[in-house]
Amino acid sequence: MIQVKALQVSYVNEIVELVKVFYPKELVVSSEYIEIQAKKKRKRIDEKYKEFDFINDMVLEIGYKFDQNSFVFFAYFKKSDKLIYEHKESYPNKKDEDEALSNNSSNKRFIKNGLKACVFDLLVKATGKHPKWGAMTGIRPVKIVHEMKDLGLDEKAIRQELLSTFKLQPEKIDLVMRTAQIQQALIDKPGNNKVSVYIHIPFCSTRCLYCSFPSDLIGRVSGKMDAYLDCLEKEIAFIMDELLKHGKEVDTIYIGGGTPTVLEHDHLERLLKQVNELIISRFTILEYTVEAGRPDSLDRHKLLLMKKYGVTRLSINPQSMNQETLDLVGRSHTVEDIIYVNNLAREIGFDCINMDVILGLPGETAEHMKGTMEGIAALKPENITVHTLAMKRASVFKESFQQYDISRKGLAEGMAIVCREWIDNQGMEPYYLYRQKYMLDHLENVGYGLPGKECLYNIQFMHEKRDIWAFGAGASSKIYYPEDDRLERIGNVKNLDEYLARVDEMIERKQKALQRL
Repeated sequence: MIQVKALQVSYVNEIVELVKVFYPKELVVSSEYIEIQAKKKRKRIDEKYKEFDFINDMVLEIGYKFDQNSFVFFAYFKKSDKLIYEHKESYPNKKDEDEALSNNSSNKRFIKNGLKACVFDLLVKATGKHPKWGAMTGIRPVKIVHEMKDLGLDEKAIRQELLSTFKLQPEKIDLVMRTAQIQQALIDKPGNNKVSVYIHIPFCSTRCLYCSFPSDLIGRVSGKMDAYLDCLEKEIAFIMDELLKHGKEVDTIYIGGGTPTVLEHDHLERLLKQVNELIISRFTILEYTVEAGRPDSLDRHKLLLMKKYGVTRLSINPQSMNQETLDLVGRSHTVEDIIYVNNLAREIGFDCINMDVILGLPGETAEHMKGTMEGIAALKPENITVHTLAMKRASVFKESFQQYDISRKGLAEGMAIVCREWIDNQGMEPYYLYRQKYMLDHLENVGYGLPGKECLYNIQFMHEKRDIWAFGAGASSKIYYPEDDRLERIGNVKNLDEYLARVDEMIERKQKALQRL
């Protein structure tokens, strides 16, 4: 086990996550966690921690000081109080000590980045590894680039900062810079009154074994669907009225899940009609996405309904074009279903289709990914989103599929290279990017699109500079306060029955946020 002691900072969990990148098979915890368990006298310690000795473990101590007009960051790796590795970095600073250590955002950012860089260099020294995303632990690397641009840094200075402070390798710098460049003309400008709407349909026909999202099987809850749509209508209607009063403009709509198109025809039409009457008829909508997801949830009637009610963008997500993989991960459809539904959507007139693939699905290699990309390229989607398998606690694969199996190390990276070759040939560019914990080979998720076909909702969602009003069980709104440059999350309860019983409370939570606008 590795203990992380970072007594001067409040973001010790970010340091813990960085250490896990270098030591994926080790239990890594903060010293605060150890203290909590000691106070409990270990009577209620989690089962997974029982085998560890909390005394004879490795300790990573980190900190900083201001000494003779210089910041000094230090990191020590110890075992049984014996020093194994150490690293120190010093940065000249012309400020006096009080000013340098004051609690303003610039100083906090400088100290945080300096500490993480120091820890990263120590871990490189200790392990010989150099992860391509460097010391960057956040899920939104592109947002950092935009923030540096807002501070007045030019491209050369940003690249140098990504290299020297964040320790990114050149290929990741190129990726994040290119993504930021594509986004620049599409992200909100200060004072923009635009907002987005997200509608959550947390139901699926079956559960994919890699999925960690909370959702109900449609067969279990179909009798509650009218009540669910009643609550959605009530929630959406109230907030749309309030947004109009406050001079806000909805310009993007995203219906996600789950699998929204798993709804029966009459329920899907009712949902689309609600969106049309409550939102589309009252605002100028630039983009309207439905996450169809699984091709077995679609037919001609549903596609015609979505076209009739103004949907402009569809996600038809194969994940893999290899039938053995689809069967293994619990996707109850065939490769032929993917092709048929895509062609049907084209025939009906949809001109913006997204397709997802997942790197690192069990049993797959770069050769399998070549077959998947060849099949997808033949369908000519406007967007391709490349996800990397992330082994979350809530997924069925968590126990059965070893994320860090030595025999699989580097396979996801090899598959990513194959993806990029095919995507480059399609003339697509990266337009949004995010990262998650526990991703294979320390990779990322990237959305690629043809010019002019980027998903505006995804860009704004990741940029986090606008309000996202979210509706339905488990949906989480994000309200942006530009004067403080901060987000406030307003979550709806996840349990379906709780949502149905407490929808008025969900509306009241949003109403309080509206009163502060």
